[in-house]
Amino acid sequence: MANKQTVPKDPKKVARMMQAAMHEFAARGYQDAKTDAIASAAAVSKGLLFHYYGSKQGLYFATVQLATETIIATINRQSHAVPDDLVTLMARSAQYKADFGRTHPDEMKVMIEAYGALERLPVKLQAQMKGLYAQAMTMTQDMIGQVLDKMKLRPEIDREATIALIMGVYNQIFTEFQAYMRKQPNVQSMDDAAWVVQRAQTYMTILEHGFVAP
Repeated sequence: MANKQTVPKDPKKVARMMQAAMHEFAARGYQDAKTDAIASAAAVSKGLLFHYYGSKQGLYFATVQLATETIIATINRQSHAVPDDLVTLMARSAQYKADFGRTHPDEMKVMIEAYGALERLPVKLQAQMKGLYAQAMTMTQDMIGQVLDKMKLRPEIDREATIALIMGVYNQIFTEFQAYMRKQPNVQSMDDAAWVVQRAQTYMTILEHGFVAP
């Protein structure tokens, strides 16, 4: 019996589906988004939508993945020079994300729900989101390493242990943001959560300069 060949996806239809899905998920969230509305806005049949993505969960994951790839590509284009310290890294990263949210509001709303309100998603999606987050943290870890290489560390300080400690601070900030999202579910952009940026900069300042008076 011959193997069934996979029909290539039409890139124009994929683009329309992704645009429609991004807007629908951003406007309504995962639970309330309607695949009928997405198919209609993309000018495709609902059957084709599910043929391409398998399910609403598959479509949502593809949408979040695209939003994540878009912000990574956008920030990487803007970040030409590695900053000289961790506080500047945090401030610059926050500014890039705020700017991205203004130029790509749907993508930012989708990511805020996917990462900030993880527990509202189905279990399978939660696992997939954690995988995407781990990939993003790998890139962050690489950037932190580049910043540390420009700093004069004390000779007894272990570089890898320092990176691990800084990554722990990043994860703490992420945990605090998720807790905030449980109390404030209507966050639309990073401008609505400016305290996260300030908290991150505060943490990095303490970490970089210490908390014991000289």
